[in-house]
Amino acid sequence: MINFKLAELRKKNNLTQQELGDILNVSYQTISKWENSIVFPDITMLPQISSYFGVSVDALLGLVPLEEGYRPSNTGTADYWESRLEYLKHTRKTMWNEDYIRFLIRDVWNIDRPISVLDCGCGFGSMGLLIMPLLPPGSKYTGIDFSNTMISAAKDMFAHSGIDATFILSDIMAYDTSTKYDMVISQAVLRHVDNGETVLRRMAGFLKAGGLLVSMECNREFEADGLYVQGMDYFKLCQHDGLKKMWKMEFEKQNRDYSIAMKIPHYMKLAGLKNISCRMNDRVTFLDPEQEKYQEQLECFINSAHWNEEKTDQELEENISYFMNHGMSRKEAEDYCRQQNGIVKYLKKNKGEVALTKVGGVMISYGWK
Repeated sequence: MINFKLAELRKKNNLTQQELGDILNVSYQTISKWENSIVFPDITMLPQISSYFGVSVDALLGLVPLEEGYRPSNTGTADYWESRLEYLKHTRKTMWNEDYIRFLIRDVWNIDRPISVLDCGCGFGSMGLLIMPLLPPGSKYTGIDFSNTMISAAKDMFAHSGIDATFILSDIMAYDTSTKYDMVISQAVLRHVDNGETVLRRMAGFLKAGGLLVSMECNREFEADGLYVQGMDYFKLCQHDGLKKMWKMEFEKQNRDYSIAMKIPHYMKLAGLKNISCRMNDRVTFLDPEQEKYQEQLECFINSAHWNEEKTDQELEENISYFMNHGMSRKEAEDYCRQQNGIVKYLKKNKGEVALTKVGGVMISYGWK
């Protein structure tokens, strides 16, 4: 049974029936009939009404509580990552240039002797596989992650690598050890967790005196502006006012910080580290149909951005409901979902001909204990 919430919402917002009618371009008599369940609005009007009041259509119809509690983002939990191994593999394939990592190790960090490395939130070990062959022989690698799926995959990836590697299934904050390391690193971890500064301090606690802490994180606003697809409107691709509202609410509600990459050097100073500095990852993805391995890299890019398939109506409504719960208006949530589906349509329509540029905006912050 429909329990239409229009009267409740109108009164909560201190509107008369006449004022609401003027806003919706209907008479006050129509508003009265809707509120008294004599008739109901045309289905095409429901999104307009829900958008004005900042609630979901389901809440407007009384199908879910009007005062729905905030649903925290769960990207900082083990359960979230248990099913995202393939996604993570796709994102890492085009993330780094090996020569730049070599430059950091040899010319910036001046690592010229064997060291012990702790990779916090190691995932399937992609950063370990990248840096360990570039470190002096005799270096040792330890990866820690709270996802059993990721740790199992990492062990498989390293099985025949010849790298001296150990893997630990544990949450970083719960990892109890007296072992200290020469280098502690993390890649795309702090942007996903609540209270990233606390996690960073925990990482610093694993360092030996004189040890190096490295945090590689993406600033979400950089990333949101970092995509150009030839043939699409760059201005529209970069519109993300709704995302800003979502990032703000997530920061306020659960201290999940979309901009933590900008703050990490300051957090390092507060944690007592010295000689702190910051660089940008030099990797920019440029894809063109004439390139070797074009199709492989395009598929990798599509999978990493979740642009495989258009969302169904049910999936769209679920996403819209989530975005609204995280601060977006209905229009902003619909516009964002429409933008994402539009990218999927364009990529499918122009399969084999897509050219694009993608800048990840990964910042590399580092300091010594």
